[in-house]
Amino acid sequence: MNRTIIHRGLWGGLGVLLVAGLLGAVPSEAHFVWVETEATAPAETGQPVKVYFGEYAEFLREERGGRLDSIDGVTLRVQDPKRGKTDVPLTKQVNHFAGVLSSCLPGRNAVVAEQAKAPVQDLRKHDLGIVKPMFYARTYFICLEESRVNEHERDHSAPLALDLIPLTTGLNLASGRVTPGPGGEIVVKAIFNGQRLPGTQVLVHAPNGWDKELKTDAEGIVSFTPLWPGRYVLEMIHVDKTSGEFEGTAYEAVRHRSTLALQVRAERPVGQ
Repeated sequence: MNRTIIHRGLWGGLGVLLVAGLLGAVPSEAHFVWVETEATAPAETGQPVKVYFGEYAEFLREERGGRLDSIDGVTLRVQDPKRGKTDVPLTKQVNHFAGVLSSCLPGRNAVVAEQAKAPVQDLRKHDLGIVKPMFYARTYFICLEESRVNEHERDHSAPLALDLIPLTTGLNLASGRVTPGPGGEIVVKAIFNGQRLPGTQVLVHAPNGWDKELKTDAEGIVSFTPLWPGRYVLEMIHVDKTSGEFEGTAYEAVRHRSTLALQVRAERPVGQ
């Protein structure tokens, strides 16, 4: 089926059966792009980055020769603490696109992916109309060099068209923490074209398949408390009902889909 199913062993045999039973039930319009990288990187060494397409909560990564091909042309960029931008070339692997940042600037670096060239989709059977999909993804890592990381640094990365911006970082050098920890609140702001998005649904996908549906407040802000260590992926959709044409095919609306991947881990010293 050109898919990779990753079972994390948290549900035992039941988890495998549930995922297998859903293989034929995951429609393409439910897919999204997300970015994975390690939470920290030494300044002088490379930082590998992976871009996936599929369903994080269903442990599904689409593969080369199948639906992964539908996001060919996805781009990846690293935005450093001094507002510098580095485009990272990507190579298609079995179930993801891979790139490596050769070196990094000390501090909090944003990694953003964008796919603006996905073809128009006819989703009328799902009551979604004929739409032009747009995919965005964001994550962060801390580039480490002795005495060069400031936990009070602001995030200077440029926002994507549809974006989820974390307002809390979890960075505390005194305790050696570089990510949020289980039980600590994570606060995120949803924006579209630089404007807040109130009353918008945000889905939180936990590393063990647990999902939670949230809704942003009047300021476009939402918060949650992670219960387990691992990578959490937040997902948001915004439909811009502006018609147009892409590569000769007319569409009725633009369906923007954005993700934010955040690592949550137990406290450990910086650099370990």
